[in-house]
Amino acid sequence: MSTQDDSQTIVSNETKRIIPLGLTAQEAAAWYKHEVILPSVGKGLVAIGFGLPFLFSLLTPLGVRLDSTLTLHMIAEHLLLIVSGFLIAFGTSCLIFAGSRISRPILRARTALIKANSALNKRGLATFAMAAIMIVYWHIPENFDAAVVNESTHLAMHFTFLVVGGLIFVGASMLPRRTQRIAPIIAGKVLGAFGVFLLITQSHLYSVYPFSEQAEAGLVFVVMMLVMDSTIVPLWLYNYFGEGSSIRFST
Repeated sequence: MSTQDDSQTIVSNETKRIIPLGLTAQEAAAWYKHEVILPSVGKGLVAIGFGLPFLFSLLTPLGVRLDSTLTLHMIAEHLLLIVSGFLIAFGTSCLIFAGSRISRPILRARTALIKANSALNKRGLATFAMAAIMIVYWHIPENFDAAVVNESTHLAMHFTFLVVGGLIFVGASMLPRRTQRIAPIIAGKVLGAFGVFLLITQSHLYSVYPFSEQAEAGLVFVVMMLVMDSTIVPLWLYNYFGEGSSIRFST
């Protein structure tokens, strides 16, 4: 069967539910391509278009600047890598979805991946656990210091945080909507706890940077937690009680 025939068959199956709205099969297929496939391609290209420049910016003088202090290295650079990985994973997912609508092999591969993810990654626990292990590993002082002084180790650390961003995307896609809203709050508390530890410890953990920069990094982590709480918590409460109120009024 040709690629065009595959495309028509897949789109036809997807648009059967639209035909009762008064559209012909051909009109429904055209609507589906315009309203579902093309927007998915657009979102994928935009996400990757932002993610790759973030990643490649680390090869410019900006990357050297971000390595100059513990705060910039541990927070700004790593966050940039995680965001890049998340955007690239999201964009790739959108493109694979669009491809699965026009190619039967891609559809089969995507279906197999979704089934495997659903079976092995309940509620994203596996991918979140892997991401957490990777983050903790590179924040162990000996490993972090080795990455600063050794170029190949530094590249390995960068690649790991890029993967972390992808794992976070995969894990987040498995969470229920309400849990998705709570997850950033939990992440913020972990950041805050680590920040407090850096603020109060008297040990010079990351010897490649001045001791004073540990407290600076810790303070930034705590501030990040407070900012996340002050923005996400009110929004979450509004959505929670707003949805709850609409449900009560409708029953």
